[in-house]
Amino acid sequence: MEEEGKQHATASLQALERLNLNSRNLPSSESNSQLKDKVHTALDHLREIKARLEGCGDDFVPLSVAEKPLVALKQLLLMHIPASITDTARSQFSQLIQQALSGRCKKVLAAVVLTCPWYEATQKERGEQAKHNTLLVIVVSEDRQFFCPANPQVKEQGGAVDLGWLSVLELFHFAHLLVKGRTKHVEAALCDSQAVVYSTEEWQRLREVLSASSVTGMRCFLEACVNQAVSGVGKKRKNGDMKLAGTATIADMCGSFRLLHHAHNHHLGLPPVSNGLTPSGLPDVASQALGKLRALYKEPDAAKEDIFQCLMKWHQQLKEKMKTCVFVDQKGVTEVVGGWMMEVRLQGRVLLPSAASVVATEQEGGDSNPRLKQLMAEIGGPLGRLAPEQVLLVARAGSWMYGLSTPDSDVDYVVIFRERTETILSACSRVSECVESRGPSRHVEYGAYEARLLCDMLLKGSVVILELVYLGEHEYVSPVWEHLHKHRGRFVTEVAVQQYLGLIKNNLHSLHSHRHCGNTARERKLFYQIFHKIDSVRHMMTGVAPPVRVTGPVRDFIMDVRTKPLEGDLSRESLLEKASADFEDLRRQLADRESRLPERPDFRFVTDWLLSVRGDNFS
Repeated sequence: MEEEGKQHATASLQALERLNLNSRNLPSSESNSQLKDKVHTALDHLREIKARLEGCGDDFVPLSVAEKPLVALKQLLLMHIPASITDTARSQFSQLIQQALSGRCKKVLAAVVLTCPWYEATQKERGEQAKHNTLLVIVVSEDRQFFCPANPQVKEQGGAVDLGWLSVLELFHFAHLLVKGRTKHVEAALCDSQAVVYSTEEWQRLREVLSASSVTGMRCFLEACVNQAVSGVGKKRKNGDMKLAGTATIADMCGSFRLLHHAHNHHLGLPPVSNGLTPSGLPDVASQALGKLRALYKEPDAAKEDIFQCLMKWHQQLKEKMKTCVFVDQKGVTEVVGGWMMEVRLQGRVLLPSAASVVATEQEGGDSNPRLKQLMAEIGGPLGRLAPEQVLLVARAGSWMYGLSTPDSDVDYVVIFRERTETILSACSRVSECVESRGPSRHVEYGAYEARLLCDMLLKGSVVILELVYLGEHEYVSPVWEHLHKHRGRFVTEVAVQQYLGLIKNNLHSLHSHRHCGNTARERKLFYQIFHKIDSVRHMMTGVAPPVRVTGPVRDFIMDVRTKPLEGDLSRESLLEKASADFEDLRRQLADRESRLPERPDFRFVTDWLLSVRGDNFS
């Protein structure tokens, strides 16, 4: 059935490709423009269907929760404040949380009930006290999900579920927000044990190694507490003073006092307030505010401006204290949280060398690769700090790679490297994946890309990156890169064809628009790229990787374009006519095919390769 489905999808796609090609000749009108948009949308849908039938769909699955246990879980949450949670209630929480996340993550680390002690103190009934509770759950994703080559932004968005009353966060997402001083996440890490409804040994370990005074002493945390306390309920007057926003509720005001209380507790050497509230230990202005807030329970229509003035006064007192505050270095907290996070990811495993660590020393007959050292020294800059085992590939890009260089050609390198696995596992923020040094003043230009970014660009069909994989001969090639090149046929896909066509189309547009008219060198480059990419697509149509380094008549013609005077058969007009005709002929051949290439590379294969780069523990 799947094979039959692929045949039907292919036939439908090719019919739409022909329609799309012919629709360009329709008269310009709004209805015809809408028709073209519908054809493009249908093409995208059919490509996705065929890709799914081919089994090369994305493996990254966003975090989710099962709906069935949520009603009971929410009801349980709104029945309790931390002080009322019994062992029986904790068991119920645990069962419902496990049901909601079963099969959707590797492990649940912890679950914490976040409440507002200030709001709790203003209400009489427990149901009212728990009205604004939030359940924060921290989970660990599977290794394949964590290491997969999906875009970091996509993974971050897919690493959180926010239902208002329920927040589920992947470990990295939680750690990232914790070290940035986000108040709720700091509260969760440092809360009173009564608020913890589920925990593991790993979570208890975090609470042991994390110093409360260090976390709350970070500038980002204290400034968030003090500034957000006012911005959450205040509004600027025309004269610049603050007044209470008309939309501010009692719960909002209590939340603002809770934030100020966190900052106040830090100055007293105490953890954030997370459970229960008594006037003792509060400054006079805060005690007054608490009394006024409690009075609002009986008279909800009473004026709130006096309470806001108390808030502003306490806020000003804390602002003054912050002027002399010695903030804790955020780097120290990040190292503690990062180290703990790596331990959680490894689950007792010891990091083993990755396949990438096997630098090609055998053929060199020594304990290092002198050619690699020479290359990295020539490139210089930040890349000089890379250890040999981190370098996967060094290639000379552009015309050098195509066998089309001239004495005037620039020296441009592409380096593919791997970040250390320890750094990936312990990173509390995005790891830098790209280093570039380009420009006319540079003697040696280069672009360096981390292995994950390489995989991301491969999956998207980046022409520059595909050509690196298609070509086997480079300045330096590691064993893991040889494996990728060996399977280069997996990257001969419709996505790749579309990217090549897009590059050709852009170059033709630049030539037709006379954007570079008068700049002979630039126009020569546009022309030679067009003819080089057309030749590459013709190879891909047969199901094989293009040679990249051209030879024979194709090379002779392109070199004539690069070096001979632009006149006669090589005049700008003649070349543009030939390039346009060749491109149209290529598009017609593509639309008239009875078969198609795989729509896109296999995400699973690329993930497997990336896991082998990270280490034998994960592959």
